[in-house]
Amino acid sequence: MDSEPGTPPPSREISEANAEKNLPPAPLSFRTLAFLADSVLVLFATALLLKLALPAFCPEGVSALADFSRQMTDAYARAAEAAAAGRVVSADAVTALAESAAQDEALISLFETAYVISFAASLAYFVCTEQFLRGQTLGKKIFGLRTVFFGTTLPPPFLLTLSRSFWKAISIVPSGWLLTLLAIVNAHVVVFAKRHRGWHDKLARTEVVDARRAQDSFQKR
Repeated sequence: MDSEPGTPPPSREISEANAEKNLPPAPLSFRTLAFLADSVLVLFATALLLKLALPAFCPEGVSALADFSRQMTDAYARAAEAAAAGRVVSADAVTALAESAAQDEALISLFETAYVISFAASLAYFVCTEQFLRGQTLGKKIFGLRTVFFGTTLPPPFLLTLSRSFWKAISIVPSGWLLTLLAIVNAHVVVFAKRHRGWHDKLARTEVVDARRAQDSFQKR
């Protein structure tokens, strides 16, 4: 039977036995669809948040981005006119604009702020939904899945949810080439690992199960 709240988590041996006997792992297809649904929700919400937050936090960066976009549009328009007139088209103007933008402190600050907001929003989504919905995100709820402490039907505690959600957020908001590479490899680990447990599941001692079948299994005990 499941541990009562406040009791020590089950041992690894008991967890393995319970998982094999009672908890059907989530179908990989449903798990993928649930993550895609969550990703769409996160990206949509983040886009709205950035639209509201960036003008307030980085007004100079927003203005610089608008100027850069206008200059690039003009440069491409001139290049198209030159090509239509049969003249040689040079990429020097576009290259100069790109090099100037790469050194623009206002633009750099804008993109850094946008990254922080995006990552924080993604992390907050996964942590809050899995805490308040007892192991379910909105995507998991749609497809009948649930994240549980391995070998039980209990939702993972906050710190484990935070650890697990960190890697989910990296999968949506890239965080440097090394972490992005690890996230890509981890996605393949989920496909081939036993019970489809990725590194983020093993580190947090969790797994994603078929919530409806798992519930039926425990009700019969």
